[in-house]
Amino acid sequence: MKVFLTFLLFALTVRSFSNWSDTTIHADLNFDRIEEAIKCSYHEDSMEFILMINDEKITGVFYDTYDYSIEIIDINRNDNLKEVMVKGYGASDQNDMYFYQFSGGKIIPCGHLPSNFGVEATGNGTLTEYGWMGFWSIKLKYDFDTKKKALTPVEEEFYDVKQECEVKNPFRLLKERDDNSDVSVNLSPKTKLMIVKADISPKCNYSNGTVDDFTCDWYLIRTLDGKEGWCRLKDFQENVDGLIWAG
Repeated sequence: MKVFLTFLLFALTVRSFSNWSDTTIHADLNFDRIEEAIKCSYHEDSMEFILMINDEKITGVFYDTYDYSIEIIDINRNDNLKEVMVKGYGASDQNDMYFYQFSGGKIIPCGHLPSNFGVEATGNGTLTEYGWMGFWSIKLKYDFDTKKKALTPVEEEFYDVKQECEVKNPFRLLKERDDNSDVSVNLSPKTKLMIVKADISPKCNYSNGTVDDFTCDWYLIRTLDGKEGWCRLKDFQENVDGLIWAG
């Protein structure tokens, strides 16, 4: 019995270790002309990862991923530091991203962006993130503070949508982003529409007290003959055809 338990413990240990996968790359992260050894280990069951740069180590956990990768980006070309991006690949092609710098021989966390469809860094100190808003793609921008090692969202009043649809059930557009605003247009079935832009700042409360920061968003909608007005997503979502919903 003792021999069996010892074997079982050994088998479980081997299995646990076998669920780890490793990736190693080399890159000069601090422009000292010496390449660092950058290794990331990922555990497929627990979704944990271990990032090692030279002899330093830091750990993290993805939210919901099935695979991972590491990439080198440069958010601010003037700080003489590049960032290591640890990326987890999740459901519906969404990514879970952690960012790190290597400075003074230490690994420094620089932010975390979950649930996105990729990022873009051009070296100007701003990071662009691509997100999914149910039926359209949004570009969110972040300023990177290289001293505080932090990503700060750059809030914009409006975001371009530019999606076409057709009225299925009658609904109305308002003159202002206010539920008590005067009506701008009463829409009838078969009317062709262009959803022009969105204000994603509103937040409402569900009946259970939780916050709704999605269906309360305001959208500027325009007809083919140039009439336009505002409508919350919850007030037109089921009243139009032609939008491609995914995610």
